[in-house]
Amino acid sequence: MFRHLQRIVLPLCPGRWMTSSANEKMKIVLEDKDLIETFVKGSGPGGQCINKRSTCVDLRHIPTGIRVQCQQSRSLQDNRGIARKIMRGKLDDYFNGDLSKSAQKGAKIAKQKVSVDAEKEAAPMESRDL
Repeated sequence: MFRHLQRIVLPLCPGRWMTSSANEKMKIVLEDKDLIETFVKGSGPGGQCINKRSTCVDLRHIPTGIRVQCQQSRSLQDNRGIARKIMRGKLDDYFNGDLSKSAQKGAKIAKQKVSVDAEKEAAPMESRDL
């Protein structure tokens, strides 16, 4: 498979542009100036600890408008770390497309499924005696 070399211009925010060629993977770096981080009160199971404290993290990337909410643990610091990790993954998908980690992982799984299906079709059917 051949890839055409072309330049892709991506708007980061008003006045800032980033260029990348089609077969280069961009490294995702989260900068605090590009993020709006708010903390809201959580909901769901967990009792008084969850309902009284603001442990749910709402993270928004200003240039792309991508938003992530995280309330996976009772700890605010844990939720901040998890939200940033999820945000990096979403930005990787947004900017890198087919070259992102999740797309490559999905392609690998799809390739394995095709090879397993081909092996099943190639194997002769064994007769069963009941």
